[in-house]
Amino acid sequence: MKKTIDWLAALQGFSMLLVVIGHISLTNVPRDPSTPIATGIETAIYTFHMPLFIFISGWLFFYTCIRKEKSYRDVLVSKFKRLAIPFLAFTLVTTLLKIAFPQLMHRVVDVEEIINTFVLFSSNPLGEMWFLVVLFELMLLYPLYKFVLKSKTVAVIALLIGVLLNKIAPSNLLYFQIYRVCYMLPFFIVGMMCCKYEWQKYLSNIGALVSLAVLFTVCNVLDLLPPAFEIFTVFVGILFSLSLCMMLSKPSPWLFNSFRDYTFQIFLMGIFFQMAIRWIYVRIGNDSLFIPMWFLSVLVGVYVPTTIAKLIKKLAPKYICMCFGIK
Repeated sequence: MKKTIDWLAALQGFSMLLVVIGHISLTNVPRDPSTPIATGIETAIYTFHMPLFIFISGWLFFYTCIRKEKSYRDVLVSKFKRLAIPFLAFTLVTTLLKIAFPQLMHRVVDVEEIINTFVLFSSNPLGEMWFLVVLFELMLLYPLYKFVLKSKTVAVIALLIGVLLNKIAPSNLLYFQIYRVCYMLPFFIVGMMCCKYEWQKYLSNIGALVSLAVLFTVCNVLDLLPPAFEIFTVFVGILFSLSLCMMLSKPSPWLFNSFRDYTFQIFLMGIFFQMAIRWIYVRIGNDSLFIPMWFLSVLVGVYVPTTIAKLIKKLAPKYICMCFGIK
């Protein structure tokens, strides 16, 4: 039977909840000044939420692959099924919809867009699909990680190189998402190192949580640090989330239990249903509905994909399940 690591499952659920909240944007205006509280929450989330996902992925990558010394072939096959197939399925469907209904789309699909999407991976009709490309490319370096993590000294050197790449990689390196791979590399490495050396045990106490909460307020909420310290701000967000979920999962091991096993499916599908809520809100044009529609967007973004995924897992054939990243 698969053993659940309560704090990790809670962290996965928490991180997915952050993504759903970050995707609300009911007014269809990012960082809308007319909704300061919602904008403040969105801004704080965007300081660290995708690196948090990369950190979790790095932790799990070490735990499920490197620790078990799986072969490179097995890792590639597993990650292709898990990441590449859903990427191709959702990208292809979205591309066909955009071609069929160009009048409903903000950005049409032309030949250049198709090349950028399926050949160069520099763009995508679904903006969030960059994450799957980056994650797959990071995992292609599996043999390198196995070598690096044999020595703590070498691992630290690799982390420093990752930090350097994070800082110096040009933002216009869009082909194959090279810029984002360089940006996310240190968070993936720290996730693996955290699993190997069990660093998370140092965050499972009230002192660590309070200290990180103060840092999080200063760095991520109030945004008091200059841009040069961005990577520090990101790590503060990651460590605060880790400490928070470790502490909360002690009395509540069931935390986020209603959806935490379907975070990948929420990532793939949730944005579509949130877009529907956004469209309804804009069409109604009643500002007094902002708060209830905001909460409705969270519920719809989380639980509609979860329900669909459960039905697919129960009723659909294996090849359909694979398209949704369901094992």
